[in-house]
Amino acid sequence: MLYLDVPYHEKDEVKSLGAWWDSSKKKWYVKDGKDYFKFSKWILKDYEEAYILCDHFYIIVGSRQCYKCKKQTDVIAFGVEKYCTLIDGKVYDEEQNYEWSDGDIHITSMITPINKELQDYLSQKYNYHLGYSYTVKVSYTANHCSNCKALQGHFFLYEEVDSPFFIDSIESVKALKLYKVRLEHDIVVDADICWGSEDGLIKKYAEIQELLIK
Repeated sequence: MLYLDVPYHEKDEVKSLGAWWDSSKKKWYVKDGKDYFKFSKWILKDYEEAYILCDHFYIIVGSRQCYKCKKQTDVIAFGVEKYCTLIDGKVYDEEQNYEWSDGDIHITSMITPINKELQDYLSQKYNYHLGYSYTVKVSYTANHCSNCKALQGHFFLYEEVDSPFFIDSIESVKALKLYKVRLEHDIVVDADICWGSEDGLIKKYAEIQELLIK
């Protein structure tokens, strides 16, 4: 189920496409994921490309040596498994504007937006919070060393072959811990999803636990 932000003057249009009205939340919603593409007008109003996360996603915990203090520190990424990719066909000149995931778990450096409860949890437990990068001269939400608090840059953490999130063997998967986060309903997010040839190993060999955030 996916909630939509629909202006009042478009209510008849969205209803004609099969959306339902939730009187308690005062929002229109789509019941079935197979119909999401019909509502791209409202889903993509802030995006040229978006991902719809369905049912759950993962927090992936690895370990790396901090570049600054040289001590080991926990670092996190996110994992997505059940999702739909939706693009603006007019922008990308595509006839089919949606595609469902292949069932493997794929790693992404970020998911945005995430709710405040989860953000607070990640900040307190893993030092994943807003920080300023002197390299790229901007602030962004990122991993920080649990020892010296130094920001762990995105490029070295997610793009290099010695990254804890570079999946090339069963051993690289077993070094990670995955925590499944259940979604109350499907959500539209921005993400930077990476596809690797060995991603199929993650679901098969990773240690996966359910995460309940109170």
